[in-house]
Amino acid sequence: MLVMVAVALAGVAAAAGLYALFDMLIPQISARFSAEELEISATIEQASASASTARQLVYLKFIGPVIALIGLYWISNSPVFALALAAATYFVPDVVIQRIVRQRRDHLEAQASDVMLALSSSLKSGLTIEQAVDDIANNMQAPAAEEFSLIRQRIDAGQLPSEAFKAAEQRLQIPRLTLIFQTIVVSLERGGRLASLMSRLAEATREIERVEERVKTETAGLRMSSNIMLAMPILICGLLYLVEPNQVLLLFNNFVGNIVLVIAIALDIGAYFIMKRIIDLDV
Repeated sequence: MLVMVAVALAGVAAAAGLYALFDMLIPQISARFSAEELEISATIEQASASASTARQLVYLKFIGPVIALIGLYWISNSPVFALALAAATYFVPDVVIQRIVRQRRDHLEAQASDVMLALSSSLKSGLTIEQAVDDIANNMQAPAAEEFSLIRQRIDAGQLPSEAFKAAEQRLQIPRLTLIFQTIVVSLERGGRLASLMSRLAEATREIERVEERVKTETAGLRMSSNIMLAMPILICGLLYLVEPNQVLLLFNNFVGNIVLVIAIALDIGAYFIMKRIIDLDV
């Protein structure tokens, strides 16, 4: 009887301890979740993504590693693989965000010269800067059309055109668009021949684009080499498996082999990104 009472008391104490632990951790987790969502929302705003997208990425960042840890451990029965995949899953949302923002920034930079020419043509034809913004928002392709639509919405809401362009510059922080926005702001505040300035900026931007294309052509071989370097360990491991399968299976069936395999994969991926960083030259 005393044993049963002791076990019951121990269970109650354990339950109370768990409740107190969760009661202490849940507010901290909730605050961390909210902070991550705000940070991701601020970053992903540069890609004009919705708040629901940011929320989904936060869910993936916090819940994804737990699911990956449990799922891979259940499949492979390897704590090393499970922990490695869980750690990788935690960084997946950051990689997704960076990719979304980078792609949009690249598209906007590619459209910068077209925007300059469109502004120059509209202003030369006698349109106001507001009408020129409308023309770009209605006739150009995304994402430039989306950004100028936001500028037009700010102006329609009562904001001065110069303030609307300054807000767009601060939000995007893309060098070529910053040059456009600053030129427009200076012209609006101090005057000047904005149409001719935009034509000259468009010509200079075209020259920069030609230099960038040449750089990409010159580094194409190095890019191919980095891709081959990334795939080569997998190819070599497959060939070794055909020759001596038992030796290769040690990497998957042995705890030390699991650690060696995870370290090798991490080094291979790290070397790939280092090489990519060296190859990607800023013009």
